[in-house]
Amino acid sequence: MSTDQGTERAHEHLAERIAAAVLEHPCVARLDGGEHGTVATYLPGRRVTGVRTGADTEGPTEVCVVLLPRRPLPDLVAEIRERVREVTGEARTDVTVADVVEPESSQRAGERT
Repeated sequence: MSTDQGTERAHEHLAERIAAAVLEHPCVARLDGGEHGTVATYLPGRRVTGVRTGADTEGPTEVCVVLLPRRPLPDLVAEIRERVREVTGEARTDVTVADVVEPESSQRAGERT
């Protein structure tokens, strides 16, 4: 990693790093804010929807996802939890599956945004 990339990465908020790690999973269609949009981290001038960090709430890190059903959901949740722990360390991580969509549905949803 170049120095510029390292400096840029250091300025990213923890929630943004968690979101990036989760979205890299091939079965994650998108992050979701939950039923009332409460799973989010508010940052100056922006919001990271689908991630609420333990540092912000003095509790566990929460991640809310929409998944593609390519494998058993418990396996996918365990993999997502591990990705979060790679960023946060051993802090407790709660993963909520807000929805499961077929690949075609997630592509159409992505086109609308």
